[in-house]
Amino acid sequence: MINDGLAPNTIHNYFTQLNKTLRYGLRHRLIWHNPAQGVELPKNERSEGFEPVFLDMRQLNALLLHLEDDKPFDTLVQFAALTGLRAAEIAGLRIRDVDLTDGHIEVRQTYKKIDGVWTFGTPKSARSVRDVPVLHKGLLLALKTHKLAHPYSGNPDALFWPGRHPKTHVLDYDRPANTTSILRHTIRPAATAAQLPATIRFHDLRHTYASMMLAAGFKPFQVSRWMGHASVNTTDTVYGHLYPVDYTEQTAQFERFAALTAN
Repeated sequence: MINDGLAPNTIHNYFTQLNKTLRYGLRHRLIWHNPAQGVELPKNERSEGFEPVFLDMRQLNALLLHLEDDKPFDTLVQFAALTGLRAAEIAGLRIRDVDLTDGHIEVRQTYKKIDGVWTFGTPKSARSVRDVPVLHKGLLLALKTHKLAHPYSGNPDALFWPGRHPKTHVLDYDRPANTTSILRHTIRPAATAAQLPATIRFHDLRHTYASMMLAAGFKPFQVSRWMGHASVNTTDTVYGHLYPVDYTEQTAQFERFAALTAN
């Protein structure tokens, strides 16, 4: 068991990068054994007072209403809640990755701070490299508006979402979107104004996406693919309690059985 005082989620992130490196070495015969294989990782336990927040569409619209004057982060929040991308995937999104003609997002790279340094990387698993459909027409329109206003829209390698200058807080399209800062300065104040849980986390927008897709009737394996889960088992484990419950078909089947065997 790995246990060095770090948060379980942090340990998982470091382990993922280490395991990728070791697997590369094994594949190219630089090493003869992957010592990470079979390592038991700590469970990702929920922090006290930070239960997952699942917004419904009414609550999401209320949140966005209080973000109208904070462009383009209102669109970024809407995007996060209606595509389910991870924070690092959002930060790493490029102009080329947003296909507004076919209406999908191509998740191909990540961008996150590691030891205080912004670093490009690859999605966390093979299934995390994916295309995510934009199913909400309002979001598609908002993305088109944002792209038209983007100063580097003609550069396919430019980051799609801007950051803010750390001192002036002015939009800076040469900086990545810092979701930690967006949460503190944008999402939580708006959530408080909209009378939503003040403990909301950026990752809860991903939870919101999963809950909405499942409530809309999409099959778990579809939602699993769109979210980039390693397998549908992950979706079952995290979101199984959100699956719609409808026993109509099973009830009718048992009634037919009962009627045939009653005599």
